[in-house]
Amino acid sequence: MHAMPPEGLSLHDERAGWLEGVRLFNDGHFFEAHNAWEEIWHRVTDRRREKFYRAVIQAAVTLELLRRGRAVGVRQVYVSCLKLFEGLPETFMGLHIPGFVAKLRHAIEPVIEDLETRTTRIDPTRLFAIELEYDAFADSRNGEAARIERDPAAGCPETDGAAPPK
Repeated sequence: MHAMPPEGLSLHDERAGWLEGVRLFNDGHFFEAHNAWEEIWHRVTDRRREKFYRAVIQAAVTLELLRRGRAVGVRQVYVSCLKLFEGLPETFMGLHIPGFVAKLRHAIEPVIEDLETRTTRIDPTRLFAIELEYDAFADSRNGEAARIERDPAAGCPETDGAAPPK
């Protein structure tokens, strides 16, 4: 059982956690990326960003289940992930959602094509990296910051080795 998290989250800390999760995901550490984003999800107050973090958490869980060979779980969590992305802008938090979903689907395609399989093996050649189109904390192009008060620390430089997009 999770302890009740503290209220609120500074934009600086949210940005650091988001980028750390991206770095972990890109390094193939899907469970750890899930944990980094879950810390944010529990504390963020904006509903669209909360929904977005739940979706990327589900994407990371999908790939972790793939790594563990659990085909049924992969399919179930993938469907949940897709539903969570519904209603968000095409690009949100710097992530081009249709492109991300297409790459996720490609990564798990063998499991989707054979609905009878209960176990699977991960194909590392199908894995992918998250590529952000912009830093949503410095440049809110799709209303990411519409419901948050600007925090001067949000434009902070690189955080814990996770660089913003170029």
